[in-house]
Amino acid sequence: MLVFLTCSFLTDKEEECTLSLELCNFRSEEGQLFIFIYNYENQYPNNPFKYYTVDKKSIKNNRLMVNIPNLIEGNYAISILDDENKNDDLDRFLGIPIEGYGFSNNIRPLLSMPDYNELIFPLNKKWMKLKLSMQYVL
Repeated sequence: MLVFLTCSFLTDKEEECTLSLELCNFRSEEGQLFIFIYNYENQYPNNPFKYYTVDKKSIKNNRLMVNIPNLIEGNYAISILDDENKNDDLDRFLGIPIEGYGFSNNIRPLLSMPDYNELIFPLNKKWMKLKLSMQYVL
């Protein structure tokens, strides 16, 4: 007889949530996206809680939908990298990004990474949708 055990890391009060991202304003359909999810300030920007690689071939009408399941209610921050040449890095020229990026709350930084506190948003529903716009400097 086989017995299957399931493990759950959720407490009685925590619910599993899905975050649905609608990403838009792409310069091209070439390359891939890196989506980084943070749930504590000490993870930002180099040690995300979760990260995903998404192929941009699914872009339709300059929009891409990405679902991020298995999150619990809480505060999160997001950063996105549009790796157009698939070299797993944000390319720069004289320190200025030449590939796209995006942040939760559609924060538009000027000359440096935004502060973590600017990016925080509450995930407090079983399903929540955010619309984020990609940004390109050069």
